[in-house]
Order: sequence, then structure tokens, then C-alpha cells
Amino acid sequence: MSSRNNSNKITLFVITYNEEENIKQLFKSFKWVDDITIVDSFSEDNTIKIAKKFTNKIYLNKFINFQKQRNFSLNKIKSKWILMIDADEVLSPGSKFIIQELIKDKSVDGYWFPRRQYINKCTYLKFGYFYPDWQLRLFRNDKGYMFKGLIHERIAIPENKTKFVKNVEIYHNPSRSKYNSFKSFFRFVKYIQIEGKEVSKEEISNLNLLKNILIETVRHSFRSFIRKKGYLDGYNGFRAAINFGFYQGGIALYALLFRLNILKK
Repeated sequence: MSSRNNSNKITLFVITYNEEENIKQLFKSFKWVDDITIVDSFSEDNTIKIAKKFTNKIYLNKFINFQKQRNFSLNKIKSKWILMIDADEVLSPGSKFIIQELIKDKSVDGYWFPRRQYINKCTYLKFGYFYPDWQLRLFRNDKGYMFKGLIHERIAIPENKTKFVKNVEIYHNPSRSKYNSFKSFFRFVKYIQIEGKEVSKEEISNLNLLKNILIETVRHSFRSFIRKKGYLDGYNGFRAAINFGFYQGGIALYALLFRLNILKK
């Protein structure tokens, strides 16, 4: 890891749970950062054992939702900049040098990067909801910003204090994609449940929740495949649009199940 003046130091921050298949490759690709901080949800595999080879800043914290897990980490990180990456992601080649220039700009508090959703080793989705899929992943840690949102959480930085950077891309590992098969969608049911539980607390009638199971599924599938030109990705774009639609409709379904006490809150 590098040693630079504190004002430009970067900490790589990763949330983990049973990530032994990804964590080693991740750390090897980020040898250039100044520090690494891990917040783990009590992994049952070798994640912690592997992580200890790269950092001693590993914190165990029970997972409730991503917002709380990420905010828990902010007090643990002392560097001025945080680079937040998921365990199944890496950055495009050459990103190191671009990022080291970006953090010199004192007028910017956060940077958005496009993310590629790979469905196999060579193919990623280029249309629909799935690209550029901007992610706010590099941000200042000295302004008191906190994360908001339960699943699709992001650091709450005013938009006029951020910039979009096209030439640093996030590559998402296809092994964890919810779009590379219809079955892969079921890997994310636990996240649908978390969102559904929160929606169940909102002021929306049971009848409207019931309607939204169908409406949200159709609306998001249609919008991704037709309006956002997901059809240009062919069958891959169709499958991704359907899975995304079912994800959105599933939130309404679980909200209704929680509301009716069919599932325990």
C-alpha cells in the first residue's frame, strides 16, 4: 500500500459475508490504496481468514440492512477519501491513476462511476436499466455525509458536489448477477424481503399493494426492455428486464405479506 499525504489518502471499504471466492482477487486488484477496511456480517467461510492477509481493520457487525452496515463503518475509517466497492466487483484497468488525479479537486465531494453488469466473462448488458448504472463510490469522508436507503443505499452528497466520470468503470462479477439466468433472480429474495418490510410501513393500502404486484412487474419490465432499449441486448436484455420487473413486483408482494402478518416482522 502507498504512503501519501493524509489529505489524499484513500481507504478501500468493503462489506462482506461469505465472500471467500471473490475477496482475494478483490484485494490483489487494489494494492495501490492506502488502507482497507472490512465490515463483515459473521461470515461462515474463509472470508475473514483471507482478509487478515491484507488488512487488520476487520470489524464484525450483525447485518440489518446495507444503510446501517455502511454507516457503522464511517466512524472506523480515518482517511479523507473512501472508495466503496462490493466484494464481487473490480475497477477497469488504469482506474488507479485517474482516481489519484480526481481526489486533487477540492471542489468535488463525490464521484459517480458507470457499472457493467456482466452476465458471463465476456458479455455485459449495454442497454435497459443496466448501463451505465451510475454508482457513487468515491467520496470524501470529512464532511459528515451518511448513507441513506436500505438496499440501493448511497452516500447523501448534494448532486452539485459530485461529478460523473466515464473512464473509471466498475465491473460486476457474473457469478453474482441476478440477470444471467431466470433462476439467478432467487439469490436476491432476501433483499426483496428487506425492502418489502419497509414498504409495508408506508401509507399505502393493501389493495394498492396487491395491484402493484402486477403493475410494478409489468411497468419495470416494459420500461427496461422497450423504453430503455434493452431489446438491443437481445435475449439477455429480455431476461434481465423480466428479472428486474419481478424484483420490483416482489417488493409489493412481500410488503403485503408483512402487512397481513403472513410473514413475521
